[in-house]
Amino acid sequence: MNLFVYGTLLVPKIWNIVSDFPSPESEEAQLPGYSIYRVEDGDFPGVIETPDSTEPVRGRVMLNISPDAMQRLDDYEGSFYVRNLVEVTTEKGDKVEAYVYAIPQELAYILSDEHWTLDWFEKEALDRYWEGHWG
Repeated sequence: MNLFVYGTLLVPKIWNIVSDFPSPESEEAQLPGYSIYRVEDGDFPGVIETPDSTEPVRGRVMLNISPDAMQRLDDYEGSFYVRNLVEVTTEKGDKVEAYVYAIPQELAYILSDEHWTLDWFEKEALDRYWEGHWG
């Protein structure tokens, strides 16, 4: 199973502790037709399908993830994400089928208007997020 990650799971120590599947084969990838926003009052993001989006969501596609790791990831992502099957484009231009944890349209209200970036998260929120989950 392949998984496109775009948020907190891009941080290696978070990926490793959550998935218990360290260092999977992965490639940089882009997800068209979705947008990424910060969850209201949270440090983490959600992606939501936005067919008119002109900017793809950037992240990584993690390849050949074990069923046990996917179950741990499902547990981490929680109840307001759904796992959608999508097609991502790798840095090399290859199309890869992968799952993505996305916010369904009926829960769009939990997203703020603020775009989420990994750079912001690592500088402003990673320590707080880590402490809140595993500290």
